Amino acid sequence: MIRHAELYIVPLTFKHPIVTAHSVLSTRRTIILRLETTDGLIGYGEGVAFETPWYTAETVRSTIDVSTLITNLLAGQSVSPHSFPALVRSIIGHPMAKAMWESACWEIEAARQQKTLKQLLDAGDTVDCGRTIGIGLLAQTLKSIEGALESGFDRIKLKAAPEELLYSLNEIRAVFPDAPLMIDLNGSGVEQPLSWFEQLDAHRLLMIEQPYPSTYWAASTDLQVRLETPICLDESITCRQDVETMTRLGAGRIVNIKPARVGGLTEALAIRETNVPYWVGGMYESAIGRYHTLLFATLSGAAYPADMAGTSAYFETDLLDTPLEVNGGQLIIPDDPRPDWAKIRRLAEETIQLK
Repeated sequence: MIRHAELYIVPLTFKHPIVTAHSVLSTRRTIILRLETTDGLIGYGEGVAFETPWYTAETVRSTIDVSTLITNLLAGQSVSPHSFPALVRSIIGHPMAKAMWESACWEIEAARQQKTLKQLLDAGDTVDCGRTIGIGLLAQTLKSIEGALESGFDRIKLKAAPEELLYSLNEIRAVFPDAPLMIDLNGSGVEQPLSWFEQLDAHRLLMIEQPYPSTYWAASTDLQVRLETPICLDESITCRQDVETMTRLGAGRIVNIKPARVGGLTEALAIRETNVPYWVGGMYESAIGRYHTLLFATLSGAAYPADMAGTSAYFETDLLDTPLEVNGGQLIIPDDPRPDWAKIRRLAEETIQLK
């Protein structure tokens, strides 16, 4: 049972602004949950929703509000990742908030079995990873792609608003005709005609990620029929049932599994068992949430390198006591890194006592 639960709202500054199809991010407010059970075990997780609902409907504020509900539902209950989904079933949606709590439950379960979470999940020691590059100034974008290829990355994801994409992609392909490229539209392609997508199709991309908003199943189906390039669904996939819907409709051929987006490791493992081609993505989270996602990413079966990076890639400072490092296009997975609670408490702009 839970003795104490608290949230730390921590602002993190990006080393370089992150460019998406919808926004440019310079800072990131993330939520760190710390749970302590009555028998002295500690669990932790990260809430990865953004401040505004540009990615999904969840936000930092909604995560805080839902956490109050979850605290009440768990009162007097044994904390376990196996019982957690049933205990919070009355809360409709909010998978990222639930994933934060489930991560803490997984850490507590590992401690209860006197194992690390890495041991409990039988996770590996390395993850093949790709690079994500926001298209900005063309010269800088070309330099970033060249650096990624020289560093051994086997997949490069490009992010840009649609109106910038075709011209930039033409120039990029002129310099790097065989580079393993994909694009991520974050649902922003809804206004583009089929001819626009057909021009993308000519560039031999690994995939087009989330061309339409998350609920546009019929449009995605119609588009996939017309394209040779596989469509990868990201925001559309919130649970295993969404993967089954995608498969039956033919709305895509690949899924991006982000444990935080689908409600936690339990649902991510269930999606992995469907045998639909998948790869693992991140949420521009701190190293705390990234580590939990990377443990899942080490498991066999991913069709492409993960969309993750090391500690030094994103933020001016990070929150684990052990850095996550990339070597030759692979992330090295430490055995048992822990949150740097002293740093977290120092950086937190707000601390919320839930119990």
